Amino acid sequence: MLVAQKVENSARWVLKPMNFCVNYFGNGKVEITKQGNIKIGRITMQRKGGDGGRKTAQMLQFKLNPAELFEV
Repeated sequence: MLVAQKVENSARWVLKPMNFCVNYFGNGKVEITKQGNIKIGRITMQRKGGDGGRKTAQMLQFKLNPAELFEV
C-alpha cells in the first residue's frame, strides 16, 4: 500500500506490504458503536445513507486512516 502526503512544498510517502496493512488495520476488537457502526480493529464500517432513499443508501462504507502508516 502506497500512502503519499503533500503539505505545501514538502511531500512524504511510505510503502508497506499489503499483508502488513491488513494485519495492522484489521487486528483488534470487534465492537458495535453507540451510533450502530461496526469497528473491526482500526476499520469502521457504517451504512452509507443520505442518498435520497436510493438503493445506494443501503451500501456500506469502510473507513480507515492511511496516514497512520507514517507512524508505524
